[in-house]
Amino acid sequence: MQDYINKTMDREDLSNASAKKIIDELNSLIIRLKNENLKISSWYGRFDLSGDKNSLEWINRGIDYAPLSNAVDDTNYPWFLYWEIVWLVLHNDFMPGQKVLDMGGTSSLFSYYLASKGMEVTTIDLQENLVENANYTASKMNWNLKNIVMNMKDLYFNKQFDHITSVCVFEHIPIYDRVEINKEMKKCLKIGGNFSITFDYRNPSKAAQINSPEDVESQFITTSGLSPRGNMPFLDNGKNYLLHPFYSNKVSNYRKQAVEQGLFDASEIDAVKTENDYTFGALFLRNEG
Repeated sequence: MQDYINKTMDREDLSNASAKKIIDELNSLIIRLKNENLKISSWYGRFDLSGDKNSLEWINRGIDYAPLSNAVDDTNYPWFLYWEIVWLVLHNDFMPGQKVLDMGGTSSLFSYYLASKGMEVTTIDLQENLVENANYTASKMNWNLKNIVMNMKDLYFNKQFDHITSVCVFEHIPIYDRVEINKEMKKCLKIGGNFSITFDYRNPSKAAQINSPEDVESQFITTSGLSPRGNMPFLDNGKNYLLHPFYSNKVSNYRKQAVEQGLFDASEIDAVKTENDYTFGALFLRNEG
């Protein structure tokens, strides 16, 4: 039976023993850092979400969202984020001492998790407050974690990495820049190194545009020159877990802004969806030389 790893998200992926072990480790890490008064950025890339049921963030969680039964801080870390981390960890050979570059994940639960496992982690981000916070956290936890203000379009390192990772960042980058960034991945990876990412899949915003297996192929595989690990083409299981806030009638001001920004057509400004409309996906590539 083929092992499908390049695929869209499925909550059932979190039900096996290996996944549950990682979930327990993530929960323990969250509690540990909170006890030390150290901050982790939320799944929205900022600190301390309000949990307001009428906020864009909460609406984005989709219709009938339900947390994991043992989640220690669902307000900031919904089960989607756990899936992204669990899926990347389960399908990589992360080992202590390996060099990891995490792009756009500074102060994140994922980068902290890797550092807590003894990896040499470098993160890059444009948000200076996240970088400052992560470097402070690294010093307090005695982790081999270096955080740098750097644009993904302007990567410059004098070393190569065993792993390059990115958690739900690429859909926020214009397609032209997205492609140009991926052209640089092979240079930054050691031979045999892995490039592992998650991303919004079928997000209806015009800014995202990762809507098909062909989009995955053209934006990430063809341009990077890296080889897929596991199944291809990319598998869409058809399950939708998230709802774009644009299609909620609770946020009329946001809908106007989204149209003005060109993210949605004006003809859709009164459209309301009663079912979730997109999901997350994961892709695993390797530098074969």
